[in-house]
Amino acid sequence: MMRIRGCLWHKGSNGLGVGPMWLRLLLPYRKTFDAAARTHDYWYDAKGDGWARKLDDLLFLYECLRVAKTSIQRFFAYLYFLLVRMFGWAFYRYDR
Repeated sequence: MMRIRGCLWHKGSNGLGVGPMWLRLLLPYRKTFDAAARTHDYWYDAKGDGWARKLDDLLFLYECLRVAKTSIQRFFAYLYFLLVRMFGWAFYRYDR
């Protein structure tokens, strides 16, 4: 039986965004949130369950908000958090 959770996971994703590098370069505040995104991707490489993924996502939000200096940066921190909550299931390395 095929499982779709984690179907797009691959070792070594690094940085904010998925897809081609040119698309990543267009993301707002990519450099501001780079360290948080790389840490988040590191933890997505570790095996875990849904609760571990939720914790990883919350830590990502915390780190983004910690470095955000303006209201618009905080807006994008919440937006990026929402996106990883909505689509991160496909990229997380779940325990099987």
